[in-house]
Formats: sequence, C-alpha cells, structure tokens
Amino acid sequence: MLRLGDGDAVELLDGKGRVAQATLVGDDPRSSSCLVTSVHDHPPPTPTIELATAIPKGPRADAMINDLAQLGVDRLIPLITERSVVVPGEGKLERFARASAEAAKQSGRAWLMRVDPATVLTDAFSCDADLKLVADPYAEPLAGFAQRIDSARALRVLIGPEGGLTDDELAAATRAGFEPWRYSPNVLRVETAAAAAVAILRAQA
Repeated sequence: MLRLGDGDAVELLDGKGRVAQATLVGDDPRSSSCLVTSVHDHPPPTPTIELATAIPKGPRADAMINDLAQLGVDRLIPLITERSVVVPGEGKLERFARASAEAAKQSGRAWLMRVDPATVLTDAFSCDADLKLVADPYAEPLAGFAQRIDSARALRVLIGPEGGLTDDELAAATRAGFEPWRYSPNVLRVETAAAAAVAILRAQA
C-alpha cells in the first residue's frame, strides 16, 4: 500500500460536490493534518440518474455497488419485486453506503451515490424524472433515444431480478409511465444489466 508522508499532495472530497487540494503535514497517521491549498465546487452531474434495481446475491452485490458508484449513479434504490431473492437490511445498506464512499475516493467522484432503503416496485414508480425507463430485453428500440437523453434533467431506470420482472409488473411499470428499454441483444445478469444501463446513459448524456 502506498504510504503518504509529510509534504505529499492529497485530494479531499466531501461527497457533496466540494473537492479540495491539500498537502499532508506530518508523518504520524494518528496526528497528521492537511493544509488546504485550493477548493473547487463541482455542480451535480446532468442528467441525474436514479437506478431502482434488484440486488443480486453475495459478493456480486458488493461488486455491483462499486461499479455503479464509479459509473455515476446518483441514487440507488434497492428494488423489491415478486422474484427478488435479496432484500437488503440495515447492515447491508450501511455496507453499500461505505462502498459508495470508497468508490468515490478511488474514482475522484465529487458527489456520492445515495443509497436508499429497500423499496417495493410500486413505490419506485413515484418520481419526477423527465425520462422513465424499465429494462426489457424484448422491447422495441426507443425512437429518438439519444436526443431524449440529451435533453433530460433527471432519469429513473427500473431493473428487475434474475428472471426479470413478471408480465404484470412490467405492465404496471408501463402504466406508471416507464418505457420498456432494450439496450443489449442478450439477456444479462442483474449486476451486468445495471452497470451497462448506467454506462450507456452517461455516454449518451
């Protein structure tokens, strides 16, 4: 592990858009301090991406959280659906929040990914997003997709668990204003689907 010492440059993040450049003062990690040399405020990313997704089992979940935080999800909503196998409790949510902070440090991200409590699908329908999408590997292509992403201020995407959303859930999401979105020719695992969706949206924005 790289060990920093007196005089080394460090970057400080508050997770709310403020990034400071500083110099480490002292060699003792228990008593060292930082001398701030400059502070910059970064506006929130546009568009805002809210991802409501089922959570996979075991270490796949931790890897997914790390990837999503680095890729630029602003708000993660663990989703409870009929086919969900994981409903994260308080302890796991706290671990997800810590992983989000570590990913921000690693990637130099100025804004932390917010992690919500586990939410049932119908409650995730309620939002003020300009564009609402639900992952559907069998949907038709969306017309004018790139232009719609470019003009959106806020997005919300729903991603179901292994096995996908049921027909009734997908129909309910569509009635609530979510448009079926196919963005891969293949059926993906949930963590792959989540990361791919965010990468595509950030690339289009």
